[in-house]
Amino acid sequence: MNSLRRYLEKIIDGSQTGIVAAIIRCILFLLSLFYSKLAKIRSILYQNNILKKKTADVPVISVGNITTGGTGKTPFTAFLAEQLKADYRIAIISRGYGASKDVEEPFLIKDRDQLYADAARAGDELFMLARRNDDLIFIRSASRYQGTKLAQEKGADLILLDDGFQHYQLKRQADIVLIDAEKPFSNNRVLPAGLLREPFAALKRADLFLINRSENVDFNRIKELKNSLNTLSPLNKGVFRAETRLESCVSVASQVQENLDFLKEKKVFAFSGIGSPEAFKKSIESAGARVVSYRIFKDHYNYQKEDLLTLLDQYSASQADLILTTEKDAVKLFDFADMIGELPFYFLKISLAIENREELLEIIRAQIKNGRAK
Repeated sequence: MNSLRRYLEKIIDGSQTGIVAAIIRCILFLLSLFYSKLAKIRSILYQNNILKKKTADVPVISVGNITTGGTGKTPFTAFLAEQLKADYRIAIISRGYGASKDVEEPFLIKDRDQLYADAARAGDELFMLARRNDDLIFIRSASRYQGTKLAQEKGADLILLDDGFQHYQLKRQADIVLIDAEKPFSNNRVLPAGLLREPFAALKRADLFLINRSENVDFNRIKELKNSLNTLSPLNKGVFRAETRLESCVSVASQVQENLDFLKEKKVFAFSGIGSPEAFKKSIESAGARVVSYRIFKDHYNYQKEDLLTLLDQYSASQADLILTTEKDAVKLFDFADMIGELPFYFLKISLAIENREELLEIIRAQIKNGRAK
């Protein structure tokens, strides 16, 4: 599965050559035209009120992106919640990617300090946020509007939509779109020939942009990207820059935190099931460790006992000093704590460092208070 994914990625970025690759690339391009047309039609139907939008009784802020893969939506959602929770009773709503289907939605994941679900039922990213925060409401709901109804019943007066940019049905006060600085738009093509979820015209809906992982590119590249975003969305209220920061290295079994110096000159066996696996590898190396082996799973992969046994065997064969994964992956491994035992099994805890963060927050607060739902 992983080899097929990498093969398709090489076809999409053009590095895979040959007649077969060219034929597949042509097929993907034709499918991309069809998908792009459907996305445009859907947008027009909502814009002209043929498909009806719904309005929540409280302000809604959406955090999303225009590409598949990881851009840092979840860390940014966590940042927003932390900054705004003193003034609002916040509910975070997500569709819970990778979660099991055996629950009736909208499904309450957590209310204040009471946790009602595990990672399998909540979805990895939503569960990761929920276990960090005791003063927020967390709801899994594919229908974000139905999720807002439950949130309001629980006393929420502000909704944050995690990955909500393509969810047209629910009106919101602001759309915040995150862009990966290294690979902002893949090859500029819509799925499946590229990684764009929608055509570029969709970016006109964005109110704010956050260019994440900017530490991986030079200043001129950031400047070019800002200019492009301002051209694509001339009425946006700001384009901001963020860097991904490593905070600590945390034991999966004991939850004991080590500072980042702990990783220096260590040989690491790494694995992940995230949207941007290369970004995780770079993070490990930036902490001074050497990745001797790296196992990549599909995004939102649900680990089973057999997977963990295989990983432990591969770790032993790699002769690495420790096993390292992401926090998003680690939350699905807590049930296997007995198997992990005393092994040096850790995850990296990360956060965002946002340039001009007070200006960004001022704009968002103004949108919450004065913004018309759209």
